[in-house]
Formats: sequence, C-alpha cells, structure tokens
Amino acid sequence: MNEEKIKLKKLKEEQKAKSRNEDLINSYIDSSKNLEDKIAAVKLKHMIDKTAFVSSIKSLMKKK
Repeated sequence: MNEEKIKLKKLKEEQKAKSRNEDLINSYIDSSKNLEDKIAAVKLKHMIDKTAFVSSIKSLMKKK
C-alpha cells in the first residue's frame, strides 16, 4: 500500500508540473503581440506535448 501511495504522489507531482508548464506557455501565447512569437510558442508546446498541439492551433486560429 505504501508503494502505491508513493507512485500516486509522484504522478500527481508530474501532472502539476506539466500543468504549470502548459499554463506558462499558454500565457506567453496570449500575451505576445507578434505572430512569429506565438508560432514559436506553439511549436515549443508541440515538442513538449504532441496532443496539445492541435488544441493550441485551434485556439490560435479562433483568436485571429
């Protein structure tokens, strides 16, 4: 049981870190004025998480 709690705690910490990184990149995408900067941030997000790439492109296209 103790081993399961350790694994769960580690998973929670990884998810929190992933969420913080995603929030940081999303805030940069929202705050940047230059389209090239936004594209670079979306590419970075794609390198980090392949599934988030599509959602970033969709949200970027909705705003333009």
